[in-house]
Amino acid sequence: MRDPIHQHHQGNGEPDHVSLARVLSVCAALAFLVGGQGCASPATRVVLISGRDDHGLVARPAVALLRSPNDSVVNGSAMDGSFVFVLREQNSWLYVRTIEAVAQEGWIDDHYARGDAVLIGRAVRVTFRDAAFRDGAAMVLVRTSSGDEWVSASALREVGAR
Repeated sequence: MRDPIHQHHQGNGEPDHVSLARVLSVCAALAFLVGGQGCASPATRVVLISGRDDHGLVARPAVALLRSPNDSVVNGSAMDGSFVFVLREQNSWLYVRTIEAVAQEGWIDDHYARGDAVLIGRAVRVTFRDAAFRDGAAMVLVRTSSGDEWVSASALREVGAR
């Protein structure tokens, strides 16, 4: 049955507002479904910087952080094997911030970014969930087959690195 377009209120009894309790319960349900991220903005992506060639050998000890994707002005650099936060993306370019005491920011081509690594000593492949600079060292929250754990960035190696 079709409702007349000119009839605005059809007596459905829809609420004029949604209670805070309802919003919080929906947020909690979403947090459970998406793995604890809640209603906060999505977590910033963490990637490993790679200056390695196709054979796993270091070709660039440091990757330049550029002022813009269309510019050759260098803002700083990120060392091969270091971790960065991806703050923005533009086509194949990533705007990143290094994870160190004095952070640097700039654009890199996504060719230099890796989303997984090998956990040294356990030969386990991991993905990155978060990172932080603590007590003078970069720490990375990694996802393994048995769950999430914080490890030193120095305990991670690029897949295929020599």
